[in-house]
Amino acid sequence: MALDLTISDCCENEEVVAQKTYLGGQQGDGKYTWYRSKDRIEGPALLEISDSLEGVSICGKELTYTPSLLDVGCYLALCFVPIRADGKCGEPIVSICSNPVAPAHPVVTGVCVKESSLGVYFGEGVYFGGCEGSSLFRWYRETADGTINLIPGANSQTYEVTDSDYTCRLLFGYTPVRSDSVAGELKLSEPTNIILPELPIIDEVALTGHATEGAVLTAVEVIPNSENQQHVWNKYKKEVRYQWYWASGSADSKFFEPLPSHRSSSYKLRFEDIGQFLKCECVVSDVFGRTSDPVFAEASMILPGIPTIDKLEIEGRGFHTNLYAIKGTYTGGREGKSRIQWLRSMVGSPDLISIPGEIGRMYEANVDDVGYRLVAVYTPVREDGVEGRPVSVSTKPITVEPDVLSEVKKKLDVGSIKFEVLCDKDRSPKKVYEVATFERKILEVNKKRVKLVKSGSKASFPTTEIRGSYASPFHVEVSRNDQHRLRIVIDHENEVELIVHTRHLRDVIVLVLRGLAQRFNSTSLNTLLKIET
Repeated sequence: MALDLTISDCCENEEVVAQKTYLGGQQGDGKYTWYRSKDRIEGPALLEISDSLEGVSICGKELTYTPSLLDVGCYLALCFVPIRADGKCGEPIVSICSNPVAPAHPVVTGVCVKESSLGVYFGEGVYFGGCEGSSLFRWYRETADGTINLIPGANSQTYEVTDSDYTCRLLFGYTPVRSDSVAGELKLSEPTNIILPELPIIDEVALTGHATEGAVLTAVEVIPNSENQQHVWNKYKKEVRYQWYWASGSADSKFFEPLPSHRSSSYKLRFEDIGQFLKCECVVSDVFGRTSDPVFAEASMILPGIPTIDKLEIEGRGFHTNLYAIKGTYTGGREGKSRIQWLRSMVGSPDLISIPGEIGRMYEANVDDVGYRLVAVYTPVREDGVEGRPVSVSTKPITVEPDVLSEVKKKLDVGSIKFEVLCDKDRSPKKVYEVATFERKILEVNKKRVKLVKSGSKASFPTTEIRGSYASPFHVEVSRNDQHRLRIVIDHENEVELIVHTRHLRDVIVLVLRGLAQRFNSTSLNTLLKIET
């Protein structure tokens, strides 16, 4: 039989061992039934305790019992039925604790941080110690040097990162507080990984410009429209890097190779790119040293450009005896039979006078060019016959070579000059020039007239073969093909072709005659410059 049964004060999660006194032979296992009661049962009613009573439930059937959260605030009662070793049962005895089960001291375990979504973190832990009240939550920021600082205002289980958190780690602090306001010890989570913003990414790359030689292709990156991406691009983008690639072959079989010297957003298409393929790689990096995945944009096969001539210029010293060359930079595929035409232009006049037969890249000036600007018109032509826009370039007005000019001025100042010339007896265009066909004559000029005199001999007097004033239509012509030949035209019926020993002498004669004619007619020298046709 059981003589005594005692239950000490109970506390959550602390094992309760009932104290009992047994009498009656060898004790057997005995029968134990623990009850949880909302109210303390006393007196005879305690012997009638059962789970059929309101507010009473069975919670254990062992000698010992560990109260749980369900027991906190309730009374624990134990019904003990003594059993002898031979199986004979004694009268049950019931005991109930004097005070309700007390809650345990609040503690928290398993404090951790989870990322619930991009840039949003959730802190949690397992609470123990009665019913949880208003536990305290805090968030902390750990800097690179290990310093941990409280984040003001961050006092909920959820935390959304801010710009101040980047390059730091986050910790979640959990202070358990019981419903009766008893607080436990603060527990911190392990630090998170280093907090960084969303990596800047590129949605796509677009190439602007035409895929033709001479054009400029420009890579333009398209940024995602999300608020996060707009923010990181504006605040944390370090640079956008570009790399151009070049490939030959067909559209179905291409192998791209990088062009090491082309790393800008723009690429000017070159002659050697014609028929090839280009693509641009675009990568963005941020201030934290991270790099996005590359995004590519590919251009269609490069076509030859419209024929164009740039930087066109005429090289030459500017005197009437110089050789002039036209130079420029051609673009637009492979150059074909581009056309060049040399012309003369009077200063202040829009009219252009074509120089027949002068269609080469070189032009040798002559005395007819004095006072004019030389103009070259270059029409670029591609090898397939496509023509570009003609471009013109001109020189400054051509001046007389200094030695010639000095001599001309002296003779004009004198006003009366004689020149020894040769006159061709045979004027047939198919003749073969020989010294024997020439006659020596004297060309006499003064301020009023010009005449050609055949020298006298012992048997004859000098005779004047041609004579006239400088009145219109007087003019002097030179031959482009023969630097020693000139023609003096007095009128429609009187003209003479002369030959001199040097180009220098020819130019002096021509300029003296034109200078005298200019003074005689009180007109511009340029109106007397007749162009050979």
